[in-house]
Amino acid sequence: MHSLIPQLAATLGATFGAFALGNVIAWPSSVLEKIDLSDSTESWIVSIFMIGAALVPWIASVAFQFIGKKWTLIVVSVPFIGGWVLLTLAKEDAAMLLIGRFITGFCGGMFVLAAPAYSSEIAETKYRGLLGTLMQLMVCLGIFFINVNCSTDWRVLTGICIAFPTLMAVWMFFMPRSPIYLLSKGDKEGAKKSLQFFRGGSSVNVDEELKEIEDSVQERSSTGSVSVKTLFTDRKYSKPLGIVLVLMALQQLSGINYILSYSVLIFKKAGTSIDECTSAMLIGAVQVLGTFVTTLIIEKFGRKVLLIISDLFICISMIGVGVFFLLYEQCGDECSDSGSNNTTTTMMMTTTATTMLPESFISKDTVDSIGFLPLVSLMLFITAFSIGFGPIPWILNVELIPTEARALSSSLATSFNWIVSFLVAQFIPSIGEAIHDSSCYFIFSAIALLGTIFVAVFVPETKGKSEDEIKAILSK
Repeated sequence: MHSLIPQLAATLGATFGAFALGNVIAWPSSVLEKIDLSDSTESWIVSIFMIGAALVPWIASVAFQFIGKKWTLIVVSVPFIGGWVLLTLAKEDAAMLLIGRFITGFCGGMFVLAAPAYSSEIAETKYRGLLGTLMQLMVCLGIFFINVNCSTDWRVLTGICIAFPTLMAVWMFFMPRSPIYLLSKGDKEGAKKSLQFFRGGSSVNVDEELKEIEDSVQERSSTGSVSVKTLFTDRKYSKPLGIVLVLMALQQLSGINYILSYSVLIFKKAGTSIDECTSAMLIGAVQVLGTFVTTLIIEKFGRKVLLIISDLFICISMIGVGVFFLLYEQCGDECSDSGSNNTTTTMMMTTTATTMLPESFISKDTVDSIGFLPLVSLMLFITAFSIGFGPIPWILNVELIPTEARALSSSLATSFNWIVSFLVAQFIPSIGEAIHDSSCYFIFSAIALLGTIFVAVFVPETKGKSEDEIKAILSK
């Protein structure tokens, strides 16, 4: 157990960058309602950070090779701080806001790629699952921090966010490089000292593990990497890649970043008596708790079981939100007039839909009586997402892919994830205006149901299995 402490300390330092990305994700939720911008500008401010993050993997692969994960984290903190400074000074300047969001998105995306890669290179096998879930936990804490400060002046809040990449850079300066990186550069003595630090101290005998890591580095070097063509045409690579890409798509098509980016506005739009900031804070708290619980249970229940439970309850929760907004829409002018002070510039409530429901079912009293439903449903949604589809696709992104294809495959999967996230955040508000918000939530629910079936049929269980055992399962 004493060896866990240095591994945990280094992982916490690295994942402060993930905390900073959580700030980036949730920042629009607390800020957009306080700035006078057009609908299209707001949707771009929400989504443009995802374009920056999508570019990261292709640059990270070069940075990791030349300066390693540790110094990538430290170096990228500089433009990250610059991005937050731009946002702090922007006032209502759309260009500065967009540039600041793009920069913070790029840097935050780099952090969440470098941090788990660094963690995986220093972690013992028995702690791999625990340390692997810390990144998602820190992202959730970053989101929660923004939600808690929902009512804080947005420039003050933005300025405070500068502190977190700064803290991460200082923390990581005192952490060793990973033994794998040092061995890849021929520094065996440095790798031994690094490994001893992460295994509990200089008195620990790490010769056997060091030899295993050295053999693995040499094997990886001799094996080389696969081409893009091979990745898509060779079944031993294309099958696990296909599974990972579908999981990444399902993660974002759950609506998670849409919910987190617009959470305050969603609750404000619902027009319930529950304060929207309080609701957003509860959502953030539930997400932190759910992700923390995942760190405790992921090695007990396995990846597949948690994914199935997660997507099934995402499906149920989105039905709950959809039902509320359907009734609200069908309530018509009676509900709209009473909640006219709760309209937003980013998401306008359409109330012209016809209904086949009995009049007694769609009165204002009926809608008011289920005013709790959006909050309860979204709390269930966040809990379900946190125990499965939040962290596990990223874990399987490493575990399912053979070593020689991992770098290229992970880059592709990560970029794909951010692109899908961008499309959801950019277009769902417009789609909601066209077909009503309730329809969007029902679509999210249907996708989650299909995802549950996909996981049950196609995703293998990787808990406690070696890379060779996983390869054997996927070759069937």
